[in-house]
This record gives sequence, C-alpha cells and structure tokens, in this order.
Amino acid sequence: MTGGAGDADYDTGLDTFRHAPGTVMIHLAMSDLPDWRAGPEPCDDAYVTIAPTLDAMTLAYQQPLAGLLPTEPMIVVGQPSAIDPSRAPEGKRTLWLQVHIVPSDIKGDAAGQIDAADWDTALATFSQRVLDIVERHAPGLRDRILGMRCVSPLDLEADNPNLVGAIRFAAVIICPRMRFSARCVVTPMAACRCKRLTTLVQPSGLAQARVRGPARCLARC
Repeated sequence: MTGGAGDADYDTGLDTFRHAPGTVMIHLAMSDLPDWRAGPEPCDDAYVTIAPTLDAMTLAYQQPLAGLLPTEPMIVVGQPSAIDPSRAPEGKRTLWLQVHIVPSDIKGDAAGQIDAADWDTALATFSQRVLDIVERHAPGLRDRILGMRCVSPLDLEADNPNLVGAIRFAAVIICPRMRFSARCVVTPMAACRCKRLTTLVQPSGLAQARVRGPARCLARC
C-alpha cells in the first residue's frame, strides 16, 4: 500500500511499524527421539521449549534486535512423530528445531565466534550452535540424526513473501511495563486431550514445568 490512508493515527502507525526479528528452522530425520536429561516424559510431548531463565530469554530477544546472532537462542523442539507416528517412516522419528528470534540482517555475532554478515555463510555454523544447546539437554542427539535441512530467514521469506525477514510475531513486541511473578515467568502451553503440551527444560536439565488443563488445541480435539 502506498500513500496516506487519510487517517492520521493509522498513517503514523504504518510509518513507525517495526518488523520483528526472524526465525531459523532446522528439520531433522532421526533414528529415535532425543534422550532428554529431564527424564522420559518429554518424549511423549509435542514440544520441548529450551529457555532456562527470564534473563536468558531477554538476551535472546534483545541481541537479534541489535542485529546480532544470539549467544543462547530460545529453541522450541517439535516432536511431531511422538504424537503422530505416521509423521515418520516406521521405526524412525522426525524432529524440528525452531529458533524463535534471530536477526534477518546480520550485523555480528553476540558470542564473537561467527564471522559472517549474511545467512548464506552463517546458517551452517549457527545451526551447529543450536544443536550444541539442544545436546546439552539431550546428550547423544547428533548420533541419532540421519538427515538435516536448515532453513534461514531468507529461505522462509522466499517461500512466503508475507514473512518479511521470516518474522514470527509480525511486529516487534516491546512490553516495558510487563510484570512477572514467580508463578508466571514462563507459561507452557496448556495440554489438551490429545496430549499436545509443552515441557520446559530448566538449566539443570533435571526439572520440568508442565501445565495440564482443559484448554483445547488448534486441532480441536
């Protein structure tokens, strides 16, 4: 859309709109599900979110806003074949890793380890960083990988031009007055009857935060 809409507030909103950071997807063909240090229960879950602390999540968001590859990105591990075995060949598993927040345009690396200014050269090395983090919580992960496909923000935008920079949240989320209590620093997804729920892996790798409740999933089970 070009030109003004005739509504001053609306036009100001368009002028000040900021796209959110992007996303990296890593798709894995597996011989088996990860061996989670938290115990066997996460293997029954559709999602495992690795986000140890509120401070870690804050950095994982602020670093990409500054154009930096995050040192410790927030990672959601999807285990679709744990819920639906037909998502993988018999005796095998599928896994995807979603790195929630990465810069669409790379200005540097917060860890000072990746010397790359674009995703064509940064994707492979950054994906290994992501695997390193997951493997802390699931030792031996790499030994179970049969195949891997990494998808950068540029790849995602090329597949769908509506995903400008491979954004997940459309616009930057800034909540300066947001307050957290000890009970709601992290809120896992409520479970539904088909067992779709989230497990939060804590820093020690030994604790889990699980929420069970009457909420219904998007599949309307």
